[in-house]
Amino acid sequence: MKLKIIISYYSAREPDSLNQLLNDLSRYQKNILVSINHDADCQFKNLNLNVPHIFNKNVGMNIGAWHHGYKHDTSDDLYIFLQDECFLKNHDFLNAVIKKFESDYALAMLGETINKKWAHSWNTLSRSPLNSLENDHYVDGHSSPRVQCYTNAMLGWNINPGDTGEHLRSLVWALPGKIMRQLGGFPIGRNRGECIAAEIGVSRKIMGLGYKFDQIAPIPFSYFGHCEWRSDGTSKLAIETIAKANNTNLVTNA
Repeated sequence: MKLKIIISYYSAREPDSLNQLLNDLSRYQKNILVSINHDADCQFKNLNLNVPHIFNKNVGMNIGAWHHGYKHDTSDDLYIFLQDECFLKNHDFLNAVIKKFESDYALAMLGETINKKWAHSWNTLSRSPLNSLENDHYVDGHSSPRVQCYTNAMLGWNINPGDTGEHLRSLVWALPGKIMRQLGGFPIGRNRGECIAAEIGVSRKIMGLGYKFDQIAPIPFSYFGHCEWRSDGTSKLAIETIAKANNTNLVTNA
């Protein structure tokens, strides 16, 4: 089986988390590709990688980086996509992913945490507090509520939004190569709203193709954790907690 582990990294951040993840995954060194999103004036001061890596224009956030990583080689049998902020909790992740896929051939996408907050009809979501006006959410260049922004972007990518907004969070994704080739890669958002739409849209496209998505394990973050998320997957950590854990200062639009 040809395995590819694609790790997204944004060059404006210090590479401490990336280096730790690469160390955690050292036994898979030959299977790793780091996909680096960078701005035009990026310096890469502390980046010293001993694994294959590519550079992309900073568009689409982590899903954009994953897409470019996949397009670098579309021939693999299994793709595991990770954000560099992830950390390994259980070395048996590969066996767990393979066994899960083998247990149900309708399964086409796995991750660490399903966003249940959006597991409601789009009509219900449009009338809920989730449908707020946010920065960088647009339809036809005009500020838009979240639901309209996301569904409009998905339709623009020829993705049927389906019945609900339930989706796998784009922290950890695993997809078989044959499914990736059906998808043709991932949609790439041009702004924050479209990037969230892409996160939702990949799960919805999987459903539209007649497949299913699920968590690797019933308990979120069983195999990979994420420095910004509570271990139960219910919400992000407080900004102060993340900053303390990373020994850095964070800026957020929350």
